[in-house]
Amino acid sequence: MNSWQTLWHTWKTELAHIFTDHSVLLVLAGGLLFYAVLYPLPYQRSVPGEQAIAVLNQDHTALARQLIRMTDATPQIRVAAQPLSMHEAEHLLANGKVHGLMIIPAGFERDVFMGRPTSLSFAGDASYFLIYGNVVEGLMTAAITLSVESQVIMSLLKGENPARIPGQVMPMRLVSHPAFNPTGGYINYIVPAVFVLILHQTLLIAAGSLTVKDRARRRLGRPAPPLGLSLLLRLVNFVAIYLLFAMLYFGFFFQLYGVPHVAAPADLLLFSSLFFVAATLFALWLGYVLPRPELPTIVVLLTSLPIVFTAGFAWPADNLPTWLDWISKLIPAKPGIQGFLSINQMGVPLSAIWREIAVLLGLCLLFGGLLSGRAHAEKSPSHMKTG
Repeated sequence: MNSWQTLWHTWKTELAHIFTDHSVLLVLAGGLLFYAVLYPLPYQRSVPGEQAIAVLNQDHTALARQLIRMTDATPQIRVAAQPLSMHEAEHLLANGKVHGLMIIPAGFERDVFMGRPTSLSFAGDASYFLIYGNVVEGLMTAAITLSVESQVIMSLLKGENPARIPGQVMPMRLVSHPAFNPTGGYINYIVPAVFVLILHQTLLIAAGSLTVKDRARRRLGRPAPPLGLSLLLRLVNFVAIYLLFAMLYFGFFFQLYGVPHVAAPADLLLFSSLFFVAATLFALWLGYVLPRPELPTIVVLLTSLPIVFTAGFAWPADNLPTWLDWISKLIPAKPGIQGFLSINQMGVPLSAIWREIAVLLGLCLLFGGLLSGRAHAEKSPSHMKTG
């Protein structure tokens, strides 16, 4: 058998291993499509709506009641309770009956009209940062509006020129326009990063378990193509398959859920190819580290949540311990997520994510070198006949 026949036979064998393995097909066809449809469903409403808060009124004056009415009128907030004590307010917050708390201190009206500094205290459940941000935005809007109104009234009482009051009270106005999350919702925030994680984790399961089974066949002495060629074609097959799924995820499903994506097609293709090469090499290396085909799934289950919190989108990577940041970079998911978010959601060019590209190239060299060493050290027990 000449080299072209060996290549063709090896490629057919590798494809047969993928498309006749029910567990791999379940991950590729079922898992990827199932997660793409299921995961965004809880975030379909996208933007957190009106949030219930409690107001602890320790002043009991007309101005304090006006502030409560203005707070309730904001689109972000609904005043659901007015507890009589701090203990009652903390109980409502702890039990999830309200998501925020505003405390109006005693002497609030007196201090405002006498021009003294006064403080309003805000508290909230920061477990859901978009909800927390919604609550704080509504409370700040009401407080600033009341403050401006009070200053205007005081200026008029002092006999100042009404035409000059607005510029004196608010010399600058802040107008905010979200750059990368135009709706301020969950889908635009969470789905782009999690889609990359889903692609990465399912690839680890499929390619890793397939490699474990291939090792078992070779140990039993069954006929098998040359190991080095098998690994190379397995890499090519999985990269090609996942590039098709990436087109589905970053194209059709982003369009379906209304997720903004601005990457140039060529940049997205180049970075996707590099990411899937690194992830597949990592998966094949796992296949040589783990002894049983079900273990890649367990590894994925155990590592998914740590990857989420170290990838830099749920928690700033700069705030991680240095050693943890370096360890997390050994997994292709972290540079992949950061790179995809940069080019696809923020619209930066490939030259701006050279760090992520360098990390992925380094991982390719690392795991590719380990696999190459394995291929040279372990010869297949039974080679194909040549003739």
